[in-house]
Amino acid sequence: MLLKGGEKPRPRGASWVWRKKLLRFVVAICLVGGFTFLLWPHLGREKIVMEDPVSNITVTSGVHCEPDFELLARLDIKKLSGYVKREIVATPTSDTLPIRQHLDTPLFEPLESPNPVSTPQSQDDCLIPKPVSLQVPKPPVRVDASHIDFGVATTLGRLNDSIDAFAHWAGYTQTRIFALIEPDKEERIKEVQMKADALGINLFVEESDEEYQRRYFSLVAHLEHNMQRKTQWSCVIDDDTFFLSMPELVKALGEYDARQPMYVGGLSESIPQVGAFGLMGFGGAGVFMSRPLIQQISEPAIFNDCLNTGHTGDRRISLCVYQNTPTRLTINHRLRQLDMTDDVSGFFEVNRLPPLSVHHWKSWFHTDMAKLSVIGELCGDGCLLRQFEFGDGWILTNGFSVMKYSVDLDPNDPSMEVTWGGQNGANIDSYLHELGPLRPKDNDKFSYAMVDTVLDGNKVRQYYVHRDPEKGDQLLELIWRA
Repeated sequence: MLLKGGEKPRPRGASWVWRKKLLRFVVAICLVGGFTFLLWPHLGREKIVMEDPVSNITVTSGVHCEPDFELLARLDIKKLSGYVKREIVATPTSDTLPIRQHLDTPLFEPLESPNPVSTPQSQDDCLIPKPVSLQVPKPPVRVDASHIDFGVATTLGRLNDSIDAFAHWAGYTQTRIFALIEPDKEERIKEVQMKADALGINLFVEESDEEYQRRYFSLVAHLEHNMQRKTQWSCVIDDDTFFLSMPELVKALGEYDARQPMYVGGLSESIPQVGAFGLMGFGGAGVFMSRPLIQQISEPAIFNDCLNTGHTGDRRISLCVYQNTPTRLTINHRLRQLDMTDDVSGFFEVNRLPPLSVHHWKSWFHTDMAKLSVIGELCGDGCLLRQFEFGDGWILTNGFSVMKYSVDLDPNDPSMEVTWGGQNGANIDSYLHELGPLRPKDNDKFSYAMVDTVLDGNKVRQYYVHRDPEKGDQLLELIWRA
């Protein structure tokens, strides 16, 4: 191309080229800076999209539905970063089911895509639309446990706190519970009795001014004195002893000959505890004595001699049996003392038969067994702690947790993850005699723990929470229906 007059264009100098490059660089910096400014809130932290000024609860942009702030307050959630609901249909079957069922269906499926038209969020926006069907054992016919009596030494306040848990296994089963309590100055026995009656518990309360350990051993003579003709077993328990299934307990005791002197119980899981207290049936797991045995050690001369020894109540029972009869302890390994502290998830999440009894659940560790058992109202005792492994690797231990291991395990691996702490210098070897095989703790396991369960008409709602004080808690709500 020629200019006017046929002149050729003059070449531009290096300074002009440099200015052009500089201009492009400045424009690029501005664009990158602008995008960084716009995106920075999403890169640095999750955006807060909702806050309740009354409860001081915040909800982040990771939650795609309108939450119930009263529910969040009840679950002690201060910051919510995730919320998923899943409906489960419990399908009863008479078939024999494995301890852990393996499913192709994932637990966490994608939620429906939001409507491109802006609409207010609803509580159903966090619900996975497709329910999942899970097979559960057909609930057994209500069992008659009138041949078993239980005795507990406690205070009236602790007894009252235990009634809801007792109702799960003792309610409407015809079993009887005899409580020896220290004298109650407020005379509230009638109130506790009325509560027990309303829940179908045959409770008999008597005051005693004896020291606790003497009162504990006095249950032996008290149970013997109150035996009926049909009584086969007398059991001494603690006020935080919990039986997961009365039908399973009746079945287990039916394997022993109650016409013979029998002393049935569970050892501590910890060798140092056995070393400290002896080879005996530990009281929290439940100490069962057949009719002939409890009659033998209730003979006045034997009973009074044993009563005046200086040992703990359950150890007095064992030494009294060993010193005065040829009967020895028959160990039932599903009666659990649970001398374990803090995180006991490894015990409850193991791929084995669930225990008959558990103990220390509101002291050495905290797992609300009364809440855990609510699912039984919908699908029977066989639902408690039943396990389901979903196609995406998440494992539901019903009523306890939803979790995913950080490493792949053999689907039939029976080993127990050691998550707990111990007493008196216990280490992993201390638990092999009762709980082996064992494996180390998975520190990267991701877990939702059950924090509440409610019976809602013909449904049961379970709330599982993963706690994270920094990023916010994640909530999984499982809605069970028959």
